[in-house]
Amino acid sequence: MTGAEILVAMLQAHGVDTIFGLPGDTGVAFYDALRDQSQIRHVMTRDERSAAFMADAYARLSDKPGVCEGPSGGGATYILPGVAEAHHSSVPLLVITSDNALSMEHQGALTALDQEALFRPVTKWSAAVKRAGLIPHMLRRAFRLMTTGRCGAVHLSFPKDILDKPVEVADIYADPACAHYPSYRTRPDSAMVARAAEKLASAARPVMICGGGIHAAHAYAEVQALAELLNMPVATSINGKGSIAETHPLAIGVAGANGGRAFTHDFIRESDLILFAGTRVNYVTSNDWTVPPRDYRGAIIQIDVDGGEIGNNLPVTAGLQGDAQMALRDLIDALRGCDSTSRAAVRERIARATAAYWSGEAAKQASDARPVRPHRIMRELLRNLPADAVIVADPGTATPFVAAQYPLAQAGRRTVIPRAHGGLGYALPASLGASYARPDQTIVCLTGDGSFGFSVGELETIARMNRKIVVIQFNNGAFGWIKELQHLHHGDRFFGVDFLRQDCAAIARGFGWLGIRVEDPRDFEPALQEGLSASTPAFIDVVSADQILETPPVIGWQVAEQRRAQAG
Repeated sequence: MTGAEILVAMLQAHGVDTIFGLPGDTGVAFYDALRDQSQIRHVMTRDERSAAFMADAYARLSDKPGVCEGPSGGGATYILPGVAEAHHSSVPLLVITSDNALSMEHQGALTALDQEALFRPVTKWSAAVKRAGLIPHMLRRAFRLMTTGRCGAVHLSFPKDILDKPVEVADIYADPACAHYPSYRTRPDSAMVARAAEKLASAARPVMICGGGIHAAHAYAEVQALAELLNMPVATSINGKGSIAETHPLAIGVAGANGGRAFTHDFIRESDLILFAGTRVNYVTSNDWTVPPRDYRGAIIQIDVDGGEIGNNLPVTAGLQGDAQMALRDLIDALRGCDSTSRAAVRERIARATAAYWSGEAAKQASDARPVRPHRIMRELLRNLPADAVIVADPGTATPFVAAQYPLAQAGRRTVIPRAHGGLGYALPASLGASYARPDQTIVCLTGDGSFGFSVGELETIARMNRKIVVIQFNNGAFGWIKELQHLHHGDRFFGVDFLRQDCAAIARGFGWLGIRVEDPRDFEPALQEGLSASTPAFIDVVSADQILETPPVIGWQVAEQRRAQAG
């Protein structure tokens, strides 16, 4: 077998069914080996960065490591942003790059660069495979590292002559546990569990804040069971959205600067104990260290699979290092029989606060104003999408509105948003990856015209692969997030943020999509229904209000806008 054939066999052994990437001259042998088998589907992308974004979303939604690949030189550098996003979002991603032949090392060959060093800062492990006989061992190690502990990315580089070289190997096998994540779950220390349980039982106003670790561990039943056992409100980070059904009477929504609600923050500020479960405690989720503040006087319990994150930013009363599902199960067992009837009134308080929030948003959600308000789009999505639909959103306009105004009726990962680096151009290619992970569910992509410019080429990929995806674009003619910052903090001194309003629906039609342009908000719901029922991918280009005209639910911006108004 050639090195390329061994590589493909090892991917097959680990249950890989989809690879995202595009060819280059150093990887032709790998493509030849892929061509001669039928187990693994190859999705040819138009940009290596898109390949990584696709594999990232696939991994988040499939519970399997995502796999992307690209050639040497520019291919390796282009793929890097998507690898960084996945790794720092704790998503298992295998990135395969090909390289110049080992015989050309240190000779100034075209496309030569130190790939190991390039990927080292954004992976758990980056290595070059310099002997074909090592391929099985290195693939097993890659899958083990990706799926154990805090999940993340791994990079392997394959020199061209290693892929070409025939070699005899006898160890082509996989560890089945590492074909999915998390593998080899760990439990927290029992003494720490007992201490945390004691604090939870005695707290008068406990609150739980859940992050992406709940999705990785599939700890949905445990989150709900512990919340109900203690009558404990549950908030989430944006990545943790869906840790509990947001229609549950104990759910208080997303916390933090981006998409947090004021009443959610009230519950956190007024608590006497916070249980952080599977979330890094950072300045975004804490709304710049105000919920909770750094001098928070209550108890803090933190569950994280990575002990290095426990107590990293706030002092903890009890730290539970381990898998979130295991840790929550242990807490539930330790608290069985706990009497929380004295906290039962919290459910009524949550119901009142939630009703008041939606009452305050009703006028905006029903607005017929032009340009179209994002609130209106959220309302129509809630009315028309099935409960298990998956929304893939870019980090701009869509993120705070999805966080605050698209409550998930079912627990589970139903939203995919890049929160590690927030790179533009993520959602369109990621929605294709999502469609392969969840082929029987409705996939909706929310993007902006700024992001669209980064990934427009993937319209062709989605059409060629015949994926049923509905894209909704907020078309406001600007890099709106930055323009809002210039508006609020730099006296409307706009620079480098405005561009032409293109007819992006016409562009989509050129790639074979159903393309609809919406300027009147009353036309959006019929357009959405047409897109959902279409036999082709659908692109709905909405001429929408920018952030200056309609401040998104970003608490710092709303406060700054109020101050500007008061100042006259």
